[in-house]
Amino acid sequence: MKEFSLQVNKVYLEEAAGGGVSVAAIEELLPKHSPSKMLSNIKGIIFDFDGTLFDNTLIPFYLIAAWPPDVLFVWGERLIRRRFAGSDYFSAEDYYRAFFTSLGRICLRSPERTRRWYFSHYMPRTIRVLKKHYRCRPGAQELFDRFTASLPSLPRVAVYSDYPFVKERMEALNLIPVPEILLYGPDSFGAQKPALRPFLTIAADLGAAPDEILVVGDREETDGLGAYYAGMHFFFLKTGLKRYFRHKTGRPMEKESHDTSLRMNTGVWDELLTLLLAAIP
Repeated sequence: MKEFSLQVNKVYLEEAAGGGVSVAAIEELLPKHSPSKMLSNIKGIIFDFDGTLFDNTLIPFYLIAAWPPDVLFVWGERLIRRRFAGSDYFSAEDYYRAFFTSLGRICLRSPERTRRWYFSHYMPRTIRVLKKHYRCRPGAQELFDRFTASLPSLPRVAVYSDYPFVKERMEALNLIPVPEILLYGPDSFGAQKPALRPFLTIAADLGAAPDEILVVGDREETDGLGAYYAGMHFFFLKTGLKRYFRHKTGRPMEKESHDTSLRMNTGVWDELLTLLLAAIP
């Protein structure tokens, strides 16, 4: 089995909180272990979508190029999304009401107008951009097809995105979703990563305890921190983008958090694909 370029047993986020910390920065500090251990006792896998199941490099450029007059809206949407990280309104309507009120405020538009823009223009345009410029990562469809065997020994799989229209965006990438794979977006929870409740809800839907779940994502501050709060395992997908994660020591931990450490592996897509395919009969 191909070895990962980096394997990490436990990352204590409190200890790494002295500043902006990259995965590479802690590589020399932590013990390595066999990647085969990553799937031991794993009964469910949660895949992030954007940046994980496809390379989303340059997507803001393509979205603006598709309709330049919307540059302010596109910029504003991404800014507000960062501000809403970790929010949980417990209902989709309450979440969207707050989101579009904030977006409308910086774009000088009413919440109703920004909502119409988002669902009638921005998301359909995103789907067209994905269809024109992007494809799913090599082997992703084969991997998902293998998981549809529904064997009791196989982990169950979910895809969780911070953007809506997950099914339509997957299809735009020629990644055909199947009923056995559960799909979740902000409209499923009224929340945004790394809020704890959605991760625990998905684990329950997959029929697994939190410590039996592997989260696969390309962002430590959303996918990784969500896994950390929930007491899940995390595979950090190395994409070549230099991203740095600062854990804010002043931010209180969620009361329901099950663990004080993040059990993490990291590697590139081909390494993850090889491991997962080898684990499926």
